[in-house]
Amino acid sequence: MPTYSAPGSDEDRLAVLKTLLSATAAEPSLNALLPAALRADIDAFVTRYEPIVQAGSAAEAGRAKEVKEKDTAQAKLDIYVRDFFEVLKRRTEREEHNVSVLVHYGLTQAGDVPKLRAAEHLVKAANSIVNGETAAVAAGFPAMSNPSAAQVNAKLQAFAKEAGEVKPADEKLRTAQAAAAELRESADDLIADAKAEVSHALRKEEASAIRRVLRQLGYTFTPKPGEAPELAPPLAQ
Repeated sequence: MPTYSAPGSDEDRLAVLKTLLSATAAEPSLNALLPAALRADIDAFVTRYEPIVQAGSAAEAGRAKEVKEKDTAQAKLDIYVRDFFEVLKRRTEREEHNVSVLVHYGLTQAGDVPKLRAAEHLVKAANSIVNGETAAVAAGFPAMSNPSAAQVNAKLQAFAKEAGEVKPADEKLRTAQAAAAELRESADDLIADAKAEVSHALRKEEASAIRRVLRQLGYTFTPKPGEAPELAPPLAQ
């Protein structure tokens, strides 16, 4: 026998409540199953709940956009930092520069590249490159190119900008989620109340027929593994 699956997200809760309203408005036989007072309560609640749920969805999408842009900027910075170090090491060997030049850029004299697994490691390495260029040039070494320290700095600043935009997006999402959470229990109560009213009104019908009607009203019933799709009989006349 299929089991009832309560809506698990604010979007799903809103969808059930809106389906309850639209289905009962379109079909008199369904409307008769839902007390007018309860339907009015659902209608009033949806008016409050829907913009809050939509704000949460927008905030979640906004945060996802900011995180993606931050990750893209971080990946680009990673490429520039690693390329800089590799070119620097090859240039040092090719031009037979004193290995002390590597130390200016935050490397060991052996040319060991620091671990760049986390964003803070990458930012530290990029800053070492930017600051080290000035020191290396002052010590008589030629400026780096392909990429240059200026190019690394440009990617560092781009990453800093994108990373800085994630925190406000996080806060906006937290605020939206908190607002939705305050109404979540009320949404669940209305959904449960409507289900109970409809089930009671149809209590003389077969269970599968009741589930068919509830599905029309937006409720979800999940078959057990291996269970065939349910063929519900029509309601008794």
